Amino acid sequence: MRVIHSGSCNIHAGGPALSTWLTIKGLRKHGVEAELITRPLPPENIIDTELKPYFSKNPKLGPLAYVPGFSASLDKIGKADIYHVQGVWMLHGTQMAHYARKHSIPYVVTLRGMLYPQALSTNANVKRYSMALYQADTLRNAAAIQATCVEEMEYYRQLGFKNPVAVIPNPIETDEIIEQPLSIKTKFRIGYIGRVHPRKHIERLIHSMTDLQGSLPNDAELLIIGGGDTLYEDFLHREVKRLNLSNVRFTGFLSGEEKNQAINSLSLLVVPSDFENFGNIVTEALVRGVPVVASKGMPWAELPEYDCGWWIDNDQPTINETILKAYRMGPDQLMKMGRNGRELILRNYSVEALGKKMQSLYNWILGDAEKPDFVYL
Repeated sequence: MRVIHSGSCNIHAGGPALSTWLTIKGLRKHGVEAELITRPLPPENIIDTELKPYFSKNPKLGPLAYVPGFSASLDKIGKADIYHVQGVWMLHGTQMAHYARKHSIPYVVTLRGMLYPQALSTNANVKRYSMALYQADTLRNAAAIQATCVEEMEYYRQLGFKNPVAVIPNPIETDEIIEQPLSIKTKFRIGYIGRVHPRKHIERLIHSMTDLQGSLPNDAELLIIGGGDTLYEDFLHREVKRLNLSNVRFTGFLSGEEKNQAINSLSLLVVPSDFENFGNIVTEALVRGVPVVASKGMPWAELPEYDCGWWIDNDQPTINETILKAYRMGPDQLMKMGRNGRELILRNYSVEALGKKMQSLYNWILGDAEKPDFVYL
């Protein structure tokens, strides 16, 4: 079976690029010839050297990302059994969908959180026109839609679409990380990892460090790992200065071993976003044995169920209370929660497990297998 994906593999593109690559990697582990076509990138920006993507021409029309000669690029790399569009709104995804339909080949669309109400409210007029002009047609004619959780599927259904939806979460790489021994953290360090953007509400963690002065130890620390919106990052730096905090550190964007060491140093990961369709960093922390605090705007009810974190309302008092509760549990109990988190990831979110799920979805679409139980009609 040959499957060609369209999407980003830029290491600076965050979760969507990582999830696209790990999906392809998982499929390859099960013998699927999975490949990616993307915009031209310098080698140092490609998320993994193993990927070896095909390159189209550079897109035009700014954020709409229309790619000239995209059909010719697809012709050049040869036909696939299935095409897979990673994300919505970008015109190259619609171009791939049109190409697939022209050649009577099925295609899948992964939503990547882009149809949540909160996401639709950003640039709402542009998205409303885009939906009417081309996006609804692309979605409606897909052989299946991939949502990362049931909530995302329900939002999709509320828009009136009735085609099959496969609920398959984002995979996490476990091969080398799972072998790393867990250690008791002698210093209480809270972390945020991800894109620095206003909708992430990182300022809530900075305010927690002020609100909990006197309740947390003097050497407690907040580590903010990531880059992105420079204006918002400047605001966060000003907040730290205004509040006279010396225990907040900004590392900027990290990758590879630097990122691995930073996550391993955390006692607790806190994700203060009002919503995320999945939150890759949750799995990245759990596989390293770091308990997680996630808001109820994220699909992580499993955290308390598996005793590896907290799923909370996202107001400031609740965030403060939960951080303090985690600290008072002590390092031994936090490490026990970390072990539970690893078990959850191995069971439900590994590259191998989710690659197998995606393969079974493709087999069903091609008429070679029964409908999987994670596909909803």
